[in-house]
Amino acid sequence: MTKALIVSDNHGDRAILEQLVDRWKEKVDLMVHCGDSEIPSSDSLMQSFVRVAGNNDWHLGYDPDQLVLAGGARFLVTHGHNYGVNSSMTPLMLKGKAVGADVVCFGHTHQLFAAVERGMLMINPGSISLPRGQHVGIGGTFAVVELSPRSFTVDFYDRHSRRQPQLHREFPREEREL
Repeated sequence: MTKALIVSDNHGDRAILEQLVDRWKEKVDLMVHCGDSEIPSSDSLMQSFVRVAGNNDWHLGYDPDQLVLAGGARFLVTHGHNYGVNSSMTPLMLKGKAVGADVVCFGHTHQLFAAVERGMLMINPGSISLPRGQHVGIGGTFAVVELSPRSFTVDFYDRHSRRQPQLHREFPREEREL
């Protein structure tokens, strides 16, 4: 089983990332940041994450996409703005399929999202600092995803690492060896 913490769109709120690293680094196999950190890539804090450039990070030394293997699973990490995620998931889904991703992690919309498309988990953790949409009242979110050969399990947490049970999701998965 592989366990990943996914966060996005902290927009310069360094303290919240420090809290997440302190609390979660030993509890997960992978920490992912989907962009708009507004923290330079050279900052030691950001070394804890697989990280990418958001539309506000263009000058901070990040790649636009990362493909990483963890526990036998392929994670595609991107911010999403280059794939038009505000209007359609299709371009990002096609990119994920093209690179053989098991999990496609993205941000940009500031709205949490989890669905399985063409065998891939498409996951947006929402914004940890500036949430939008239906779940704005939670006050910022991140996600923890567990992958097994048979399922994707997704839990969303608030800024204080309190699990939001009403947002728990489990998705069946094509059986694969991890």
